[in-house]
Amino acid sequence: MTGPRAVVAADRAQANLIGFAVAAIVVTTVAVGGVAIANDAVADADRRPFATHAAERLSAHLVAGDAPHTRGPSVLRARATANLTPAALDAAVPSLRNRSFRVALGTETLAARGRLSDPVASRPADRRTARISRRVRTERAVHRTNRIDLADRHETVLADHTGQMTVTVDSAHGQSVVTLRAGGRTVLHDPGGLDGRYVTSVPQTRPLDIAFTTRGRPVTDGATATVTWTEPTARTESLVVVVGD
Repeated sequence: MTGPRAVVAADRAQANLIGFAVAAIVVTTVAVGGVAIANDAVADADRRPFATHAAERLSAHLVAGDAPHTRGPSVLRARATANLTPAALDAAVPSLRNRSFRVALGTETLAARGRLSDPVASRPADRRTARISRRVRTERAVHRTNRIDLADRHETVLADHTGQMTVTVDSAHGQSVVTLRAGGRTVLHDPGGLDGRYVTSVPQTRPLDIAFTTRGRPVTDGATATVTWTEPTARTESLVVVVGD
């Protein structure tokens, strides 16, 4: 076939060929791009389980009842927790070594390494990171002192305590302190009279009754006892752990 119709047919065939070639290139590009995305997803999936494992181990260590910074399961001692270091956490959680991480208690960052987003922020963490949040009880120590004039009274009550107290006994002419009881249990006793400073363990009862037994009557001012103890105060906070690559 010759003439104008032949020219048109040839042009159409050439256009179809070019279109097919373009379509083949597009399909190839999509396929290569899909493989690249799939490879990235697999790489992320390979990395994340290790970060998740490290985050779980770190979180479990931070709330363990026998950890050096806790007073029981999920009960943190504020001062000890504030002194946590990456080196100490690496020693306790080997899977954390050489990884970026951040530990936050409430709004305060306790320990961190590397560059990670703030774990308490509302935005989601990077897909390559693992994030674990727990509710914990944080205890802070408050020191209390009570001076008792034993000429007037022989008892006091500790609303809360850590299981230990210090008693300083000042005897008086004509009056001595022979026994100290805590929760009905004798914790100090001296028939010749207690005098000076004593550190003693006391029952875990709360509240705890403290009672002194004296002998004799004071000639002028009576004997005194100064009781010093630590009373924990606590609040519930969020403990957030983020671990990355």
